[in-house]
Formats: sequence, structure tokens, C-alpha cells
Amino acid sequence: MRSTVPLLVQSALADLGQRIAIARKARGHSQAEFAALSDLGLSTVVGIEAGHPGVAVGNLAKALDALGLLAQIDGVAEVSQDPFVVDAGLRRLSPRKPRHGR
Repeated sequence: MRSTVPLLVQSALADLGQRIAIARKARGHSQAEFAALSDLGLSTVVGIEAGHPGVAVGNLAKALDALGLLAQIDGVAEVSQDPFVVDAGLRRLSPRKPRHGR
């Protein structure tokens, strides 16, 4: 069953694709040259730059690696920036109130 992609997700992927296209162009590569450099098919590069939601994460990582930007993937879903993770950690580290005996 095929599901629809939320507009916010579509927008984020399109923005990411545009940034990758800009980085590729800044390095002077055509899409075909970049496909060969990143060991991807031309249609995959086109899909990445268009923000297609069906592009595999591994292919996105290969594109970032070919651009020398793979280290930037470490910032994705950074747990230190997740308020739920931070809150859970704080609760674990907070002193517990002593229980009164029965």
C-alpha cells in the first residue's frame, strides 16, 4: 500500500535536494559526472536533487560522501537536541526522593 508523503516532509526533501545540487554545481560537476563520482545512477542523482521521497538513505549518504559532506549526517536526529531524550536523561539523573518505610 502506498502512503502519501506529508507536505512538510516533501518540503524538507526538496530543500535538501536543492542544497545537494548547489554543492554539486559549486564543485563543477554535471549530474552525470556526479553520478559516476558517487557510484550512483543518473536517475538516482536526479531523484536526490528533486527531493524524491523514494531515494534510499544509503544513496543519499553516498552523494554526501562524494561531496565531502558525509560528516554533516551526524547532525541528523542529534539526540542531544531532542528534548524528550534530554528530559529522560535528566529524570534518571535527578535525585530520587527517599521512600518512607512501611
